[in-house]
Amino acid sequence: MLNRPDKDALRAMLESQVQEKLQHDPDAVTTYAAQPVPDRKPYTSKPTVQDKAFQKEIEQMRVDAEAGVIHTPQREPQDESAPSLRLDDYPDL
Repeated sequence: MLNRPDKDALRAMLESQVQEKLQHDPDAVTTYAAQPVPDRKPYTSKPTVQDKAFQKEIEQMRVDAEAGVIHTPQREPQDESAPSLRLDDYPDL
């Protein structure tokens, strides 16, 4: 069965190996300056599908306005037998 060293024994062994290496080769360890902690960026929410569709529609309207295209809403033809709710049906309102 293997006899494993505890943490303190490992630390002592590694420390002695580092000291021995530094005695033979002093340039073996290079120290660097610590990197500054980066600034946190402010939270920005990702655009939703609706936001993207809205922006696309606005952009299309701008392009159409620059091109001089005028869109008029087209009403679907209504069936005369189908009931409809129009203000003309209620003259006293």
